[in-house]
Amino acid sequence: MNKNEIINYLKSNIPDYSVKANLNKHILQYSVHVHPFITNGNLHPFIINLVNALDKIEQALPDKSYAKTTIERIASFNKDNFEQVIQTFAEITILKRLVTVATPPNTITLDPTAKKGGKNPEYRGRVKDIYFAIEVKTASLFKFNIERQTGLQITSRFDDEDLDILIQSGKTVNSRALKVKDYLVSADKKFEQYKQKEEFKGDLRLLCIFWDDYINEPLSALANPYSGLLTENSFYKDSRFENVDGVIVIRHLHQFFRMLQYGEIVNYGQEGVYDAFDYSNPMVDSIYFPNPIGRQIPLEYLSLFQVRHYLDVLDPLVAEYNSTDFVDWKSMTSITGVNTLPEEIRKKVLLYFLERLSSSVKIPYKDIAYFGNVNIDIIYSSLREYGYDEVTFEEEFFAVIENSLEFSGAVAHHPETLRIVEKEEQRRSYNDEVCMNAFRRNCQTPKEEDCPCGSRESFESCCLEKLKYYEYTHYYNL
Repeated sequence: MNKNEIINYLKSNIPDYSVKANLNKHILQYSVHVHPFITNGNLHPFIINLVNALDKIEQALPDKSYAKTTIERIASFNKDNFEQVIQTFAEITILKRLVTVATPPNTITLDPTAKKGGKNPEYRGRVKDIYFAIEVKTASLFKFNIERQTGLQITSRFDDEDLDILIQSGKTVNSRALKVKDYLVSADKKFEQYKQKEEFKGDLRLLCIFWDDYINEPLSALANPYSGLLTENSFYKDSRFENVDGVIVIRHLHQFFRMLQYGEIVNYGQEGVYDAFDYSNPMVDSIYFPNPIGRQIPLEYLSLFQVRHYLDVLDPLVAEYNSTDFVDWKSMTSITGVNTLPEEIRKKVLLYFLERLSSSVKIPYKDIAYFGNVNIDIIYSSLREYGYDEVTFEEEFFAVIENSLEFSGAVAHHPETLRIVEKEEQRRSYNDEVCMNAFRRNCQTPKEEDCPCGSRESFESCCLEKLKYYEYTHYYNL
């Protein structure tokens, strides 16, 4: 299919609002059917991105049915199962990158399997002289995003005694490390069966996990030196995931939602970033984590996939790229190095943070990681060099922590930051009013005139019928 055929097939498969039963039925309903009506025939930016991605992939693959089958799959998931649609978007994004770097693209196989009916990764393709097998997982974070910032968010593993201190407070939000573990277990089983085929044995096997902007969470789950799943001290003792050579974590889920809701993505100050199906941005890195017992991937291949080795992006001043232990959302500060502290002082640190929690903190952004970081182990070791007695040391230690948290919170709530947030909210409110007025105005179109959506059909036979049961609320309501 060409682009116009892809667009028409998408419109014919995503349910419109012509029958009452279709209300709130699909996550793409508004962008496919309402947006063109209120913008005089313009496609929604997300739909433009999706069509371009499907077209690029279809032109590259030998099988010319990819766009058709993918649209049918997207359309098959109703709004209650919208996370399956997001999973499909993630797979499209990875495949789009793969067809860009594969040599040649016709080496790509979809759903390669060692035997009929067997478990398989999403893709196989040759990049330069190496074949890669790629499994794609999408973190289920929609509900978690609501509760993430409601207490002390645990982002690593603690021993049972420390964990009891945290849990008994009733003010903690649990780590997502178990989700990351589940993805690794699943990928390991798939790849174990996959490599049984002689042709596939030499393939490098990658697990790609799509996360949102809070990339410190999977980073901590995978690489925290005291509990990380890809370290010798892994909290999961049943497997070292020997069939997975490495994990790529892609910082991108929030971009799908932003583009779907607002027709824009976060560019992090990088001009020209507008494609929801392209995760590359030099201002924010997606990260590669090698499995210590797996085969190593040369750096030149990582650059082709537009990811960086996690050791190259660790930065004590950038919270998202730290192996954090927990995040204190009162001060909007992540804490690292807790597990390096002696037991007695460690327990006092945990109690200190629990006592200062508040649920009334205003968070500038929900979907963008905007918080500072304090390396508590560095504070501890630096103060030890002064030779304080224990009482003085403890007073100084917690005083420095308090000052660090106040500074971090002040940065997060800096007037300029809040001004940017307010300006963004005002822009969206203005856009919402424009869209609402356009919808109401276009609904007054005489029946015999051309439909405002640009279909060249009469309004009566087009959107008057297709949007029969649609009621405008907000342009960003999915």
